[in-house]
Amino acid sequence: MTAHGNPSETGIGIGIVGVGGIALSHMAALRTMTSAQLVAVCDLDAARAAEVAHIERCTGYGTLEELLADPAVEAVILCTPNMTHEPLGLQVLAAGKHLLIEKPLAMTAEGARAVVAEATSRDLALAVGHSHRFTDQSLAIRQVIDAGDIGTPRFVRVVMNGGWIWPGWQSWVLDPALSGGHSLHNGVHLVDLASWWIGEPATSVYSVGQHATSEALQLHDYLVMELGFASGAAAVCEISRGERPRGAGYLELTVVGTEGVLTRSWDAEGILAWTDTGLTAWPDDGAAQRTFVRELEAFVAAARGEAETVPPLPTAIHAVDIAVASEQSLRSGTTVQIGAPA
Repeated sequence: MTAHGNPSETGIGIGIVGVGGIALSHMAALRTMTSAQLVAVCDLDAARAAEVAHIERCTGYGTLEELLADPAVEAVILCTPNMTHEPLGLQVLAAGKHLLIEKPLAMTAEGARAVVAEATSRDLALAVGHSHRFTDQSLAIRQVIDAGDIGTPRFVRVVMNGGWIWPGWQSWVLDPALSGGHSLHNGVHLVDLASWWIGEPATSVYSVGQHATSEALQLHDYLVMELGFASGAAAVCEISRGERPRGAGYLELTVVGTEGVLTRSWDAEGILAWTDTGLTAWPDDGAAQRTFVRELEAFVAAARGEAETVPPLPTAIHAVDIAVASEQSLRSGTTVQIGAPA
């Protein structure tokens, strides 16, 4: 979808709602950009909002209503917990502001469609923060696929295993009623990449999980999702956020095509593509700031009506559909079928 804004000479005015961890990445990216500038922040902790506003030299608010009433705010980045995405997203859009919402788009399939419908009806840009689409490695993999160097993708394996990332045992992320479960909170990144690289929507999911850190956890902090596709292609998405030591991290990306295999693992080798013409490689430093700058530049382009949103909204909805089905599979122990994307 495209939308139309009225950017000022200094770039589109951005307001950030929620000044927790992920907001810091957006702020760092905005400092380097000329197409957008941070003009306001708000948080339920008004003192924290004021502190961040002082550091970032912008306006600080204690309520969303105040931020949305600020005419300098043309677009909003929503960095709040998952259970707030639908209601706050609808509120931002109803105020006529373009919206970049952190993943997941919503906690339910119905909620995701409601937010998209609101944006579409108001001709506003709505982007979902599937930031992994903008990493050097993900873009390089997509480039190799698009070039036909490995033929038609038939199997994808995405592994993102890491140490404990949550602030504590009382974190909202550990409560499925507030986060939607691990499939929605972190798994959406992996299933989005898998569908993007395969080039079609998933039609089924079978998931298994473990309480790797503690049996007391309400959610599975280790999760494997097996995706099926109408063409017969398949994907395995494995994610954990409770490894020891806390700083542990492992990444594995594999795309098997009819003419070759593309693979990348978390070490010094970068991205390797094995094709019928030999081995090619790209260096990669995994710079997080570059990832978020790309994401925000894509959002600004959509707000200006210059480009489609990334990922496309039907794809963002589909990621929620897969994640919701994954949580259902975890509960039932069965394969769950997924409907066609909206």
